[in-house]
Amino acid sequence: MPDIYPNFYKSFKCIANLCEDSCCKDWDIDLDSETEKFYQTVEGALGDKIRALAETDEYGERVFKSRGGRCPFWNKDMLCDIYIGIGEEHLSQTCANFPRVHIDYDGFTEHILSFACPEAARIMLRSNDDAYFDFGSETELAQYVNSEDYMSFLLKARERTANLLLNREEPFAYRLADCLEFNAQVQSLINGEEPQPLDFSKAESHGCGFIFDMHLGFEIMSERWRKALSEVLKQAETIKIREDFAADFEKFALYYIYRYYLEAIHSGDVLYSIKRIVCAYIVTGTMDADFAKKDYPFNRMRILQRYSKEVEHSYDNTEALNSEFDSNTGFLTENLIALLEELA
Repeated sequence: MPDIYPNFYKSFKCIANLCEDSCCKDWDIDLDSETEKFYQTVEGALGDKIRALAETDEYGERVFKSRGGRCPFWNKDMLCDIYIGIGEEHLSQTCANFPRVHIDYDGFTEHILSFACPEAARIMLRSNDDAYFDFGSETELAQYVNSEDYMSFLLKARERTANLLLNREEPFAYRLADCLEFNAQVQSLINGEEPQPLDFSKAESHGCGFIFDMHLGFEIMSERWRKALSEVLKQAETIKIREDFAADFEKFALYYIYRYYLEAIHSGDVLYSIKRIVCAYIVTGTMDADFAKKDYPFNRMRILQRYSKEVEHSYDNTEALNSEFDSNTGFLTENLIALLEELA
């Protein structure tokens, strides 16, 4: 099975206590069964503390619960007591792997970094247009994927979507609109229907306030993030997203495409991933424009990184997004395109 990486992947190295938003902050830490089994053998005060703090969460998963927004093993020097006490090789799989994400498909595995890590976000924001050159390219995958199967179809559609995102002759909002329109046609084919032109005669913009309202209803870890969303919502309909934001956001959008588009192999819906990008663009772009007037209390990288950490890494938030996409008329493809055209 081939392993496929973006060209920046292997340059990542954790910066530990120099990180401005540690992965030890805000999250519960998942414990895999093999690691917890080893933890039963750890002696001394550290072993006692590990066993005392391991618990079962509401989903039935074994975790170390965040306490006061901190992993209980994240010490005052912002270093890990488990790493220090028994070594990196005995970290849980979650801690050892993050922000590395491995996605197994039939015949190949794609590897990517998560934007929720500040250092990974910095690396991705510095990446070039060829960062994902090997993702779905004929040279990498042709020998592993039958050219007539569903995965091959999705790989070609993903590549076309990425090219639309990088069409810098258009304002970024129009690029997103093009991605929506193209993937509406793709979705018709997936549904076994003949693609038809979108009918814009009844399209109506719902404004962007409903998108902020939805995000404020999500599971939110940081009160600072909740406050930022609430403040920007008050001005969301009047603030114009800066065009220079596109230079950074397109890296975030490409990350989403290569991280989530192929989930359609299971969900059967390619529009989920594009609508998630539209939501992220409106929320982070509006926040960026507002913060630019305030000399950036969150800089641009941190806005994108925090969005990823707050929204993307919550199962409940992902389910809530998909449910809204299915039920809220504001998320109809034609209505989202109308909204994006207003923003351009």
